[in-house]
Amino acid sequence: EGKISVKVNTSGYGGRTLKKTIKVYTNDRQTPVSDVTVAGEVKRFANISPPRVLLNGEVGEDLKVVVRISPVSEGLFDISEARADKGEDIRFTLTDGKETDGRVHTLVIENTRKGAGRYQDIIRLSTTNKVQKEIVIPVWGNIRPRQIASVTPRHVDLSGRGGTPIKRTVTILPRGNDSFSITEAKAQRGTDIKWDLKETEASGRKAYTLTVENLKKEKGRYYDTIFLKTDCTDLPEIRISVSGRITE
Repeated sequence: EGKISVKVNTSGYGGRTLKKTIKVYTNDRQTPVSDVTVAGEVKRFANISPPRVLLNGEVGEDLKVVVRISPVSEGLFDISEARADKGEDIRFTLTDGKETDGRVHTLVIENTRKGAGRYQDIIRLSTTNKVQKEIVIPVWGNIRPRQIASVTPRHVDLSGRGGTPIKRTVTILPRGNDSFSITEAKAQRGTDIKWDLKETEASGRKAYTLTVENLKKEKGRYYDTIFLKTDCTDLPEIRISVSGRITE
């Protein structure tokens, strides 16, 4: 007989039932490998809301998330330090206070990324608890280019019967206080469609109407993209996808 010591990582399973199967290798010729199942309810260490942070928005937008962390029982732990694995695209502040139901730590996480892109980071909170010395807060950032235009629709469907007129219209309007001009319109292929771009006006501001028409007469499918070049550095190009399914 022998004793087996198994250490199971329960991180992220607070308040849930954890079940894991472990393979045990022995020198028993008849049963060299056995499966041992470990199951049990993992006690919650802290109340964390939200447990994960997503900073999702456009370039220049103020993106901030407030995370509240409190022990499940009075005096279970304090947070002594907060640090990020990378800290390149975020900044954060940690404060603590007292509420009616006990001590609450407040972690404010802000995006600092200036350009578009995605990133991941982890904020690690050091606790005074001897058993669980760290609380981990995953952070994801998804920063999109600033959208200066409202394009409706972004996909043009020119499906219909061959020999009948198939035409759709796209409206392009400036958003907020932005303004821009479209300087060029071209298609990636342009063999099955024709298009016409006209400058219009909406609420006293410059806008555009793009009319796209099917040219394909025989049965079949096609795909294309119309590229609209602008004079705006935040949005140098607007792409309109086009597809057609022509039936008899």
